Amino acid sequence: MNDTVTESNENGFEAEKISKNLPYVAPISGGLREGMALYLQGVVPKNADAFEINFKTGQSSNDDIAFHFNPRMDQKVTMNSLINGSWGTEESVSDNPFKKGESFEMFTVMKSEGYQVYVNGKELYTFKHRMPLEKVSTLNFRGDVAVNLSGFIQKLPYVAPIPGGLREGMALCIQGVVPTNADRFEINFKSGQSSNDDIAFQFNPRMDQKVAMNSLIKGSWGTEESVSDNPFKKGESFEMFTVMKSEGYQVYVNGKELYTFKHRIPLEKVSTLNFSGDVAVNLSGFIQNLPYVAPISGGLREGMALYLQGVVPKNADA
Repeated sequence: MNDTVTESNENGFEAEKISKNLPYVAPISGGLREGMALYLQGVVPKNADAFEINFKTGQSSNDDIAFHFNPRMDQKVTMNSLINGSWGTEESVSDNPFKKGESFEMFTVMKSEGYQVYVNGKELYTFKHRMPLEKVSTLNFRGDVAVNLSGFIQKLPYVAPIPGGLREGMALCIQGVVPTNADRFEINFKSGQSSNDDIAFQFNPRMDQKVAMNSLIKGSWGTEESVSDNPFKKGESFEMFTVMKSEGYQVYVNGKELYTFKHRIPLEKVSTLNFSGDVAVNLSGFIQNLPYVAPISGGLREGMALYLQGVVPKNADA
């Protein structure tokens, strides 16, 4: 049996580190729903032949496979379904993005029409449904692949409270992908979870246009600020940090400072984070200002894991 460790964050993202050999078979918590997405980070070994990702109706070898995704190294990517013991008509893509010895990042989005697959920020294929999503209960990996991180992303819009509220020195870290058909998306720092609550900072990238920023106070929008050099591109992944500074929200995208939006509402009034629009958010969370000391909710238990992402400053000593 595979040993796994699970982590989760406020975005409903659960990630599993698979620490032993495949095959891996596990239930999908809560089942599949339209708008969810499976996120994978992995590496194809240098001696790889092929691997599989299967969305199944159960954990036994006899259960149906709603979607079978099968990259074959130095060949094509094949896709199929197995229903009542019989394989259906195979569909394939000859432009195989999976290369021996190379890492990859993959999203499989559950759409009304089918499974929409993105690899390394580019749309690969949409495999149309042959059985209802609600019948799929199990995820299975097999073959020659090292899966470093996997998890299901929930459908946008996303609205959730910020644990403990915002404080100067904190930062919001977001990793995501802009879909190839994206129009725009929003990140909102709000005073509450209702549509009538104030927005202290709205960050609104518009594809092929500018990045607009504003605030909504007592139902009225303020003066819009914008950046014409938009780093968000259709079909590409991004990493974004929003640092809570004394003067405002300092935004970095892909390692470069983009803009500082000056405060119009005190940080202590911001209690809610909201994502909406055309974006796939695979990982998000708040980084605390160091030194950071806090209790471990529920204490430690065997099988838990601490997951850290960070950067060592250029002037770091220890």
